[in-house]
Amino acid sequence: MRRKFWYFYMRAYIKLGLHFFYKNIRVVGAKNVSKNRAVIFLPNHVNTFMDAVVVATTHAKMSHHMARADVFNSPRLIWLMSTINLRPIYRLRDGKDAVTKNEQVFQQLQDFMNDGECVMMHPEGTHSMDYRLRSLKKGFTRLAFGFLEQFPDKEVDIIPVGINYDNPTDYGSNISIHYGKPIDARPYFEMQDQNKASQALTQDVNQALLPLVTNIDDVENYDEILERLKATGADLSNPAECNPIIQEIENGENPKPIRKIKGPGIINKIIFPFALINNWAAVLIWKKMKPTFKDPAWHGPMKLALGISLVPIMYALQTLLVAFFFGWVWALIYLFLSMITVRSLRIGQSATRLSFQS
Repeated sequence: MRRKFWYFYMRAYIKLGLHFFYKNIRVVGAKNVSKNRAVIFLPNHVNTFMDAVVVATTHAKMSHHMARADVFNSPRLIWLMSTINLRPIYRLRDGKDAVTKNEQVFQQLQDFMNDGECVMMHPEGTHSMDYRLRSLKKGFTRLAFGFLEQFPDKEVDIIPVGINYDNPTDYGSNISIHYGKPIDARPYFEMQDQNKASQALTQDVNQALLPLVTNIDDVENYDEILERLKATGADLSNPAECNPIIQEIENGENPKPIRKIKGPGIINKIIFPFALINNWAAVLIWKKMKPTFKDPAWHGPMKLALGISLVPIMYALQTLLVAFFFGWVWALIYLFLSMITVRSLRIGQSATRLSFQS
């Protein structure tokens, strides 16, 4: 009971933080998540642990997430990660007992699935901020088939999930989460040749994921296609809008602009000095932290972590300081203006870099 209370409390708090962090969060197909069956979510992997966060906060069920074992470098950290349902996945490089450890983790996850909870795995294996779907690994089929073998009276849905960021590193950008139609794992499990079954299920998940992500499949001309796509003003977080344009470009056509690319408006320029001063601590700390993260895919998630941990404390202390010198009326006005400023900064893309400048 305490485990569930802690999980749902943390999820609600992080979900609130996400609505301040992103300009727009669009969720499509959440009704595809069954309330009664076990579920394995298979999203594309863009943005380190941010992907797990946005999936966990956009559906109703309790879920468990897989992360590379090297993240869990101490027993205390393993315990802390487990309280928010983050579980290690071991690779051969993690030692000769990696397979045995994975079996133990999978057994634990299957027990959770039997209780109606769900699991999220990244079938691409590693993250990449490229706007394309990479080849999928079939490790998730072992979890699905193992569950059906252990609990023959239960069913499990495989749900492909497309996560799309218009700018993965930035505060105030757009994001969409597309839940695809569930794929019943039972028919694949009942195939005689389990190797062919795994391959078939992996291929079907791949095909189901393709329309859910903004996908530039032409690796050789990737940069040119991306620049031409951006020039149309397309929302990179909207695969339904982007993929037809990508197809036109790949076919040698010249797509017309669909909207103007706007810079920061006058309101953002007026707000900038106040917001910069008001968020001074977050700005300075991020500038100190940023060089330690060589992979830009960590920038967005760490800005979120900084925002939900430091910023509330910073605003509370600054509100108390205003109250001490000017009274509670002005303190509450200050707090209100701070909250309005955060929301106003989301009007324009360039101004959204303000509080956590890249």
